Amino acid sequence: LKSALKKRPAPQASPAGTPLAPRQDHHHASFNTRPVRLGNTCENKENARPWEEHHEYASESERVAAKLARKESLNIKLALRPDRQELINRNILVVQSEHERQESWEAIGARLIRRLSMRPTAEELVERNILKSQSPAEEKKQKEEKKRYLLRKLSFRPTVDELKEKKIIRFSDYIEVTQAHDYDRRADKPWTRLTPRDKAAIRRELNEFKSSEMAVHEESKHLTRFHRP
Repeated sequence: LKSALKKRPAPQASPAGTPLAPRQDHHHASFNTRPVRLGNTCENKENARPWEEHHEYASESERVAAKLARKESLNIKLALRPDRQELINRNILVVQSEHERQESWEAIGARLIRRLSMRPTAEELVERNILKSQSPAEEKKQKEEKKRYLLRKLSFRPTVDELKEKKIIRFSDYIEVTQAHDYDRRADKPWTRLTPRDKAAIRRELNEFKSSEMAVHEESKHLTRFHRP
């Protein structure tokens, strides 16, 4: 009983004056301060490597299946890789020489200079009301002046009665309306309805007129043309 009531001795402090911490084994844990680079990044989607996890497999079949899965994912990545022509179109793969590139730049520069020379001048833009040379306050003042001028011009405009007296406009308060039947307003062509007998009678009448009534010189009678009967 006396031994149980005895105070336990207090733990002694370490020589450095810090409390003792549980012992850690640093042989198996290694901390790397370098940044970790991941293969699947947004900056390099085309050449990104599939994610690989190194772990132990329970059986040989699982290891082979994981290997086949990695191979299939790599094949998918290679299949989605753009071809050479697409890289050329996207200006990633350069196929021009330095001289050809310089000529292309010069041609583009000449084309841009020509387009800029066709650009309208500031005076033309002002005339077409595209470039505003006045401030909003000046434009508002000009609109007010035009409005006052137009109102003054309209105040001197003659009335309808004055225009009637001067006989500039003529109209009646009442209009007479008559009933009209619908009919074909196209021109009548009676010669399209002639029978062969009517045509023969017309030819005979023309021949009689030319032979008896039409005045012709004696030396020109042989030139008179008659219609067939």
